[in-house]
Amino acid sequence: MFKYIRDSLLLRAGLAMGLVTFLAVIGMVSAIYIAHSTHGEAGTVNLAGSLRMQSYRITTALELNAGTKINSLIKEFEQRLHNPILSKAVEHSNRQSLQQAYVAIKDKWHSSIVKIIDNYTKDFIKSSVFHAQINDFVADIDHMVRLLEQDAESSIHLLGLIQIFILFLTLIIAIVTLYLLHTDVLHPLHELLDSAERASHGDFTVRVANVGTDELGRLGLAFNHMAGEISKMYDALEERVANKTKELTLRNSSLELLYTASQYLTKAPVSENSYHELLSKISQIMLCCQGISLCLINDNDKDTIYKLARVGSIPPMCNEEKCGMCLGDKLESNTFSIPVSDQEQNYGVLLIQRDNNIKLEDWQVQVLETLGRHIGLSIGVSRRIIQNRRLALLDERAVIARELHDSLAQSLSYLKIQVTRLFLLKDNNQVDEILTELKEGLDSAYRQLRELLTTFRIQMDGCGLASALSETVEEFNSRSKVEITLDNQIKNYPFSVNEEIHILQIVREALSNVLHHADANHAQVRIQQQDENIIVIIEDNGIGISQKVERTHHYGFTIMHERANSLNANLQIENRDKGGTMVILKFKQKVKRNG
Repeated sequence: MFKYIRDSLLLRAGLAMGLVTFLAVIGMVSAIYIAHSTHGEAGTVNLAGSLRMQSYRITTALELNAGTKINSLIKEFEQRLHNPILSKAVEHSNRQSLQQAYVAIKDKWHSSIVKIIDNYTKDFIKSSVFHAQINDFVADIDHMVRLLEQDAESSIHLLGLIQIFILFLTLIIAIVTLYLLHTDVLHPLHELLDSAERASHGDFTVRVANVGTDELGRLGLAFNHMAGEISKMYDALEERVANKTKELTLRNSSLELLYTASQYLTKAPVSENSYHELLSKISQIMLCCQGISLCLINDNDKDTIYKLARVGSIPPMCNEEKCGMCLGDKLESNTFSIPVSDQEQNYGVLLIQRDNNIKLEDWQVQVLETLGRHIGLSIGVSRRIIQNRRLALLDERAVIARELHDSLAQSLSYLKIQVTRLFLLKDNNQVDEILTELKEGLDSAYRQLRELLTTFRIQMDGCGLASALSETVEEFNSRSKVEITLDNQIKNYPFSVNEEIHILQIVREALSNVLHHADANHAQVRIQQQDENIIVIIEDNGIGISQKVERTHHYGFTIMHERANSLNANLQIENRDKGGTMVILKFKQKVKRNG
């Protein structure tokens, strides 16, 4: 019962109102009861007082000797003495003294007063004695009347005490109720109102201290829980806003990256530094990328690739030279590839090495795929431009070769025939010597012209230097008995058109010298990488370089050196220790190889 009262403000308020109402009802009931119980007491007192008056009337009538009137007065006195109102009032009174006084008056009336009156009328008693008896009787009546008045007054006093007690209890209940109203209602309400105002201004850390099992206590608990949940939601909302802001910033950076990539990739020409700067930009935007590598497929060997540019760490498979993995699906768990292609051809991959704890989001993958397509388009455009330049160069060389063949070649052929006829008509040794040198010069000029025509007709059709060198070695093997071999150790190196043509011309010139002047039976063409240099070596096991050959091929060596200078390369022509000649062409590579 007390637990329910403690847990409910409404029950406590109802209990206080019930107690006040109960006390009011008690007061009203007690007043009604006492009023009912004292009903007729005034008449009883008046009736008892009339007995005194009646006694005096009887005494007066006796003194006046009114015989008939005395009897009626005695009868009226007895009626009043035995009146039910008086008798019932005495019977219902709790005062025994009143009951005894009433009984004594009746007894004294019947036993002595009536006899005294008879004796007085018969002159058996003296007047003084009669008056003394009557006065004593009246005194007894006065005593009964006073007892009746005291009985009536005691009821009124009891009603006053009851009303005072009820009023005191009502005041106590009111004071307790006001105190409880202040402590249990007003103070918690003020605290809730203040907390609600603070929460309305964004302070969700506020908490109310009044928490309990009553209505306001449960309301405080609900407010604290609500404030806590709103605080969590607000913090989560701020975090989401921060994440969205960060995401929008990254996406804006991605758009800027795409714009920057378009600028880099539309430059003419697109260099390795441009790709390196672009990869650096990608690495700055994609914070989860530990390393990015741009690897392209070798045109001569579709199963191998080479690295064009890289930033950051190197994937483990690159250290193990497992380049084929980049073209397949068996990549490392933290490495994935983005194809670099356009609508026509796949040129390679973008290798992304990400942090193991971070996963690329969908928009980041889309940005990388878009960049892969942009890079593919740039590479495709660059290669088509290079191919168009190559075709234009070859067309120009074909025109030059045709013109040389139709003009200078025909003239030299005619001069050669004439010198041969002159040689057949020789007369002395001096003419023979001059004719011999003339014939050798014409033969050499004619041979060089044929070589030049052959060189101009070389078709660099986009298959690369490796294919052109293989065809050249086969050609020279078919033209002589010298065994020529090719050792190409860097088949997947992306030479430029200028590098391909100059290297091929130097190799052809060197092999031509081997065939005509080295007196060798074996020669080798070797291309290799040493540190950051590309080295091309042509060597034979012939007789080496003589002064006559140097003089005869003075212009050939000069052209070879000029071609080397155009490559910013170093060209050395020297005799081997074991016999023969060695031509060494060395230049620094522009693209770092990968695998």
